[in-house]
Amino acid sequence: MNVEERIIAEIGGIRLDQFLARRLPGYSRSHLKDLVERGMVSVDGVLRRPDFRVSAGSVIRLKLAIPGWPSQPLEDWILHEDKDILVLDKPAGLVVHPIGESWERRPEAALHEPEPNLAGLLIKHRPGLLGSGISRCGIVHRLDRQTSGVLVVAKTAEAQETLLAGFRERLLSKAYRAIVLGELSTDRVEAPVGRLPGRRRVQVTPWGRESSTEFKSMESSRGLSLVEARPKTGRTHQIRVHLALLKLPVLGDHEWFRAPEKEALRKLGLPAPPRMMLHSYRLRLTHPATGKPVSYTAPLPKDFKDYWKAVQGGK
Repeated sequence: MNVEERIIAEIGGIRLDQFLARRLPGYSRSHLKDLVERGMVSVDGVLRRPDFRVSAGSVIRLKLAIPGWPSQPLEDWILHEDKDILVLDKPAGLVVHPIGESWERRPEAALHEPEPNLAGLLIKHRPGLLGSGISRCGIVHRLDRQTSGVLVVAKTAEAQETLLAGFRERLLSKAYRAIVLGELSTDRVEAPVGRLPGRRRVQVTPWGRESSTEFKSMESSRGLSLVEARPKTGRTHQIRVHLALLKLPVLGDHEWFRAPEKEALRKLGLPAPPRMMLHSYRLRLTHPATGKPVSYTAPLPKDFKDYWKAVQGGK
């Protein structure tokens, strides 16, 4: 499958690859040069070399091939869809969008990442999103790559504006499930979350933004707990950081579940988790078109349920 770009040159005299790089800032010049050399670009119907000088008024056609990603069953992930929103049960391991901002300027760039991402899949399976006046392919919030569960996408500009306002004003209610090392001893954490200057890791810091999470213990077994987390604010990695503050790291969390925690798990006679054991279980919001309250739930995925059953099996 190819996506074709048609561009009319307003000015002439510059190299074809340079012209394309100016007009398509979402793609690197080397990538565009490679496309020209592979015969994916024509000027007035003729294939040209990267150093060909473009003339004003010329029609440039560029074929952008979608990479051969493994089959991704987007339709199987749908929890709800109408003309305004798409609600998905995102699988663990799928990144929501590429790193950087180029895909926001040129959303088609998401299709050319080496691995699948939700932004690219939305373009592939719901191409109408590109012409609906929305930004970021309708993505209004994100989940970490290894977090599974409920994620809502806007299908119209009006729905996107309403949903974004709902997230900003904390009008949406989210509930997560997590498997942690240890047992819960409190039902709420209020601690500012952010990054220290020059640091990548998000953590509790007095210079962070105000953050609040409610917790509830659902079950405990063999030194582990299944907990529900209800974030009242929407900070990056908030649930993971607040659980780490309680010394209850999420199993498989690469930032907080490290060698000492892995050794503690081994001493408990428990297997290593298949991934970070965090799942976006439920999302409640006001529907952007009807104004009515709605709730969407993603059942615990098989790897999550199987792991917890394995823990319980050794009681």
